[in-house]
Amino acid sequence: MKILGRTQPLASYPVLRALELLQALGFDGVEICLENEDMAPGRLTPQKIEVVRRAVTELGLHPVSISYHQDYLYSDAYFEMTKEAIRLTPEFGTRLFVFSGPPRRSGDRREWDAMVERTRELADVAELANVILAEEFEPNFVVGSTADLLRLFEAVDSSALAANLDLGHVFLCDPDPIAAIHAVGERIVHCHIENMAAGVHEHLLPQEGDMDLKVYLQALQSVGYTGPLSLDLYKHDYEVVAPGATAYLRGLLVEIGAKM
Repeated sequence: MKILGRTQPLASYPVLRALELLQALGFDGVEICLENEDMAPGRLTPQKIEVVRRAVTELGLHPVSISYHQDYLYSDAYFEMTKEAIRLTPEFGTRLFVFSGPPRRSGDRREWDAMVERTRELADVAELANVILAEEFEPNFVVGSTADLLRLFEAVDSSALAANLDLGHVFLCDPDPIAAIHAVGERIVHCHIENMAAGVHEHLLPQEGDMDLKVYLQALQSVGYTGPLSLDLYKHDYEVVAPGATAYLRGLLVEIGAKM
């Protein structure tokens, strides 16, 4: 398992400087977040993508994932931009695209059916682009638990649709988080990692909170997961906390004998 840094917490920097910082902070790879203003899908050109791709290679930041977390259900504009972001993903040198839907509004069958329909359209785009979509569920979202995620998989039925499992969200949203990891199993292609306090949706440092992350990592290992662990923090100074957070996570990976 490799530890990725996210560019979103470094949005105050131009993307090339953010990449340099992630490499200097000791991350193995990078999740390039297209929510950042200078990387928005509508602003990307082939030349800019090539410059970013070259920088990633020269800095040795691998693996790479692309993410774009926007409301593709209720916003037609974000729906179209999400399609474009999926199409552009291979240009960055990766097939892995991380995304999520919107917060729940009505919670009724109509909302769910619309979510299925639009996710199916995104999966169709991904299949044509040879991209794997890693859907992330979040508390109180239309897809708001592992059960919802599995239900979406069944409804969409696409080989292009997989899971970005945010371990803190599993902790908050599932009655048995470890069983949930096993239930998603081989469809986990990307993970966000942090810690959380029980009942509180706040991303904490891995070494804090109520989660025993070693147990979560062992569960991932037991289902054969060897992919990225992307450090997902918002309320901390990423530059300050990243070295301690990554050192802690590497220590856990050593303890469970994970391949790094």
